[in-house]
Amino acid sequence: MVSSIINIRELKQEVTKLINYKLDEKQKEVFDNTFLYFEKLQEQGINLQFEKCKIHAEILLNETGAGNKTLCATLIYSIQEKNTIDTNIISEEICPIIGEIISGLLKIPILKKEKYAKNIENFIKLLLTVTGDVRAVLIRLIQQIYTMRYFESFNNEEQIIAAQQTASLFAPLAHRLGLYKIKTELEETAMKYTENEMYKFIAKKLSETKRVRDLYIKNFIEPVEKSLIQAGFKFTIKGRPKSIFSIWNKMKKQAVPFEEVYDLFAIRIILDSPLEQEKDNCWKVYSIITDTYKPNPKRLRDWISAPKAAGYESLHTTVLGSENKWLEIQIRTERMDEIAENGPAAHWKYKDSGSSASSDWLTNMRDAIENPLQDDDTNNKAKAALYSNEIFVFTPEGDLRSVKKGYTVLDFAFSIHTKIGETCTGAIVNDKIKTLNYEINNGDTVKILTSKNKRPNADWLNIAKSTRVKNKIKQLLKLKDNKSSEQGKETLKQKLAQLKVEFTEANTVKLCEYFNCESPIILYQQIGENKIDSHKIKKAFESINEKAEKKADLKEIKNSIFEENITKANKFNDYLLIDENLSTLDYSLSKCCNPILGDKIFGFITVAKGTRIHKESCPNAKDLKHRYPYRIVKAKWNVKNIDTNFISNIYIAGKDKLGITAAITNIITLDFKIKLKAITINERKNEMFDGAIVVYIKNRKQITELIERLRKIKDIQVVKEQ
Repeated sequence: MVSSIINIRELKQEVTKLINYKLDEKQKEVFDNTFLYFEKLQEQGINLQFEKCKIHAEILLNETGAGNKTLCATLIYSIQEKNTIDTNIISEEICPIIGEIISGLLKIPILKKEKYAKNIENFIKLLLTVTGDVRAVLIRLIQQIYTMRYFESFNNEEQIIAAQQTASLFAPLAHRLGLYKIKTELEETAMKYTENEMYKFIAKKLSETKRVRDLYIKNFIEPVEKSLIQAGFKFTIKGRPKSIFSIWNKMKKQAVPFEEVYDLFAIRIILDSPLEQEKDNCWKVYSIITDTYKPNPKRLRDWISAPKAAGYESLHTTVLGSENKWLEIQIRTERMDEIAENGPAAHWKYKDSGSSASSDWLTNMRDAIENPLQDDDTNNKAKAALYSNEIFVFTPEGDLRSVKKGYTVLDFAFSIHTKIGETCTGAIVNDKIKTLNYEINNGDTVKILTSKNKRPNADWLNIAKSTRVKNKIKQLLKLKDNKSSEQGKETLKQKLAQLKVEFTEANTVKLCEYFNCESPIILYQQIGENKIDSHKIKKAFESINEKAEKKADLKEIKNSIFEENITKANKFNDYLLIDENLSTLDYSLSKCCNPILGDKIFGFITVAKGTRIHKESCPNAKDLKHRYPYRIVKAKWNVKNIDTNFISNIYIAGKDKLGITAAITNIITLDFKIKLKAITINERKNEMFDGAIVVYIKNRKQITELIERLRKIKDIQVVKEQ
């Protein structure tokens, strides 16, 4: 422990001695303002932790080479209690970047001990995303080193918890950052508490074999050293045992006792070489070694030709020495060794070969903490690399789940299980009740609320952001509709039997027309959902029967006037003028082709329904003119006397994308200000759709322009008039 610090001035002096780089004017201002901030805290009576603060700074500067802003953030976060920190004041009085780093530190969640090993990948990702600035992760790592170095101040239970947390989370994190010495220290210290008996056993074995091992290394090095001197190399050779933690891992992985771990120690050859000759010289040394000792080709690792993502460069090989013992040889230059010792030596990727983590973002993260001279930069590139579409959410049990940024409570519920999703009523997020459409944030603790009576509805499609969840909701809605349809069909059969009406296709069609249902399936669904009850069905048939009787009475009358219509039509020597006030002849627009103002038309005199107006292009025109030429009447529009709306049917098809319906209806109602009568969208295979649009329009020009505009919508493939 360092000597006691009793005031801010002494703390500043101690920290200044530790700084191993020169502060420029801007950096010095930030540094001085930090200690002015401490003076204000002391004046407010806030308890300051001087000793802990100084040790954290010492670890940071000695072990990582971090820069000025990281140092100041470490001092601030270490010297006062978390609940007394105001990041707004720090940003205003010291530096906005330091305020951001502290803010990130305050967001790091408390992790439950039993969840570390299970969620290691997600915990590390969470630390790197929730903090906002990557330097906050480094400071949190420094705190853990302090905890492990001063275990004496903790009770036994606290020691075990901290050791488990260190072994599962912080040692791997240090390894990924390339902080090799820190990683080894954390692993060794944690193992003393989590695997104390094994630690003592391996340490004792290493101690017992030290003399023999040192002699073996000396004898092994002698011929190599002689050959390197003869070749004119300047070099240093170091022999060292593997760490206790590393040896233990090999014993577990290879399922062998201590005595059968063949590479208990490693030899490192460090060359004094010009930069431009580094690669050639390393391979020359490799050649000399393999001329002396037999290499294992499967154990050759060339990180000189292709350095690791974190910058690590070295040439590794394993050779067979005397007594049939295998030794690992590491060949590197002084520059490579310095980089490896200070950080970027990351063996993690090839040791944890099963990992799928990407190293790209690790490289960017190193840039934020590697060079103290660049520590004043905002490191936007590094920060941007951490902001991905992935966020991490805690369950009440402490498990960590990955979801996409922007997902709602409903999306999260379905990600846990479909049954939970379809019965979800909301959630408790960070002890506050939230609705289904609440957007989840990184680090939230989310407890999903459910009800056995809750079922999906169409509104959920607007709440869910996940395509998978939307598709699942659609499936559930269809299933719900099918159940309602089956129930409705049985209900209709029973009601018709009570009314003494046959359950036939004809009667079902009559009910569909009466209730404006497009198909019997929809009719059954509405009955099954009690939207059409027994009373309405009875009333429907009373109305249908009444209309049938009137129709029969009118048939005779209409037949009698047919000849009269023919006579009237023959009076038109030129054209039948179609307008709103024609009283000399009963006519209507044919539904088979829906003629509208601007179309070429003709009249067809029916037996009972007056004159029907058809388009010249009507599918039925050729047949009518051929079979009934005496019923055909020339006709044209009386444009001056027409101010009415015509019904037009449009067929539309394309890709079923989110918002496509809104885009269609906005063009019709907002851009063209056309009255929309109906729109039907049907899902097809491969995320396609088709449908029908019914609109009220003024003339042919208007419908033509509307169709052209609809064709320009992205993902629309077909638009045509029916």
